[in-house]
Amino acid sequence: MRLFVSILFILFVLEGKSQIKQVNFDDHTRRTSIYPNPARSFLQIQYKPSSELPYVLVVYNFLGKKQLEISKPTSNVYVDLAEFRRGIYIFQFRDSNGRIIDSGKFQVEK
Repeated sequence: MRLFVSILFILFVLEGKSQIKQVNFDDHTRRTSIYPNPARSFLQIQYKPSSELPYVLVVYNFLGKKQLEISKPTSNVYVDLAEFRRGIYIFQFRDSNGRIIDSGKFQVEK
C-alpha cells in the first residue's frame, strides 16, 4: 500500500511539472539569408518578410559594440565591410517597438 501511495504521489507531482508548451513553428522559421558567409569585402542580407519590413537593422561585433544601424532597411541589404575588422558579428532585425524579429551571425575574414 505504501508503494502504491508513493507512486501516486510521484505521478501527481510529475503531472504538474510536465506540461508541454506548444510552439508555433511559423514564428521560429528563419526569415533571413546571408551570403557570402564568411565574407571578405561585402555582405548581402536578404529578409523575407512575413507581413511587413523591419524598422531597423543593427549589427554588433562579438563584444557587443554597435557597428552599423540602418533605419527602415529594404528586403535586400548590401553591407560594405571596408570598416569591419576580422571577426564574428551579430545582426538583429527589430520592429518599431524594439523587439527582435530575427537575428543571426556572420563572419568577416580579411
